[in-house]
Amino acid sequence: MSHSSGIPASQELISTFGSANTSDIRLIKVVIRNDELVVDQKLNAQSDFESDLELAHSVLQKDTPCYILYKRDDKSIELTGYNWIFMFFVPDNAKVREKMTYAATRGNLKRELGASHFVDEIYSSNMNDFSRKGYQQHKLHQESEAPLTIEEQQRNDEKEQGLFVGGGGSGMHVHGVSFPVDSEATTAVSNFINKKFNYIELSVNVDDEKIIFSSSSNIDIEAISSKISSSEPSFHFFRYSHEHEGENLYSIIYIYSCPDGSNGTKSAPVRKRMLFSSSKANVEQLVTSHNVKIDLKLEVNSPSEISEESIINELHPPKVEEKKAFSKPSRPGARKLIK
Repeated sequence: MSHSSGIPASQELISTFGSANTSDIRLIKVVIRNDELVVDQKLNAQSDFESDLELAHSVLQKDTPCYILYKRDDKSIELTGYNWIFMFFVPDNAKVREKMTYAATRGNLKRELGASHFVDEIYSSNMNDFSRKGYQQHKLHQESEAPLTIEEQQRNDEKEQGLFVGGGGSGMHVHGVSFPVDSEATTAVSNFINKKFNYIELSVNVDDEKIIFSSSSNIDIEAISSKISSSEPSFHFFRYSHEHEGENLYSIIYIYSCPDGSNGTKSAPVRKRMLFSSSKANVEQLVTSHNVKIDLKLEVNSPSEISEESIINELHPPKVEEKKAFSKPSRPGARKLIK
């Protein structure tokens, strides 16, 4: 899956942002509601843009992420209208799935409104950074910054793509989240490793932000597709006992299934898909941390993508026969070399 959430800007937001260039609007607070970027609040200018920065601080809620589109007083040289500051507030105590969703939607918002309008950006988990004093410190930091190293530039690029939520503090890295594991899930993994079952299914409790147990059983490979839901994401581990070229093998297969609306499936909600996608590496480690090797990893959208034939072909790709070079016939009367 892409790290972009695909959450669009509402028409009201696009219209409000467009009209703000010819009105007294100073800031627009944007939130994600019902899988759409919407206007939550808008305030008019009261003074110059630095003094009005206290307005940005006033619209923040300590537990809730948001974006603030903040209009400066200077006009753009390249575009019609004013220059803007893009602000992204993501508190440490926000739920992980909210941090992930906002981080992965940030790029969408800028693209839909026109990234060229934004000449500066502030992202932080500290409410005080969204104030006149915070902005002055931000500018001082920018002016004193040394040229970025390759690693720092890469991290900035990752922030731009939504791989990090930025800011600072704990719990800010959302590319590969690590949720606590329910005791039943831990037991199921242990049973799988100890060969009590050859199949287990794990899931994520989105509300509790926890890895949970779904089911376990001993099944044949033909039954794998029946375990894949057409409407809910899930994680599957299967031990495939089979023979190949005279050798008995026990291949461990890890399947991440996430319906996206194609092939007759019902797409899971955006937040849930993102949460599962970012958890798949850590779910895999529940098994590999016991020195168990995963022989095959698959990501599928629908049950129809899984079959015994497809799994065998992935585990043991057919050998490609080498084409023999065409032997050019000797011309009549030609001398042949004797070796």
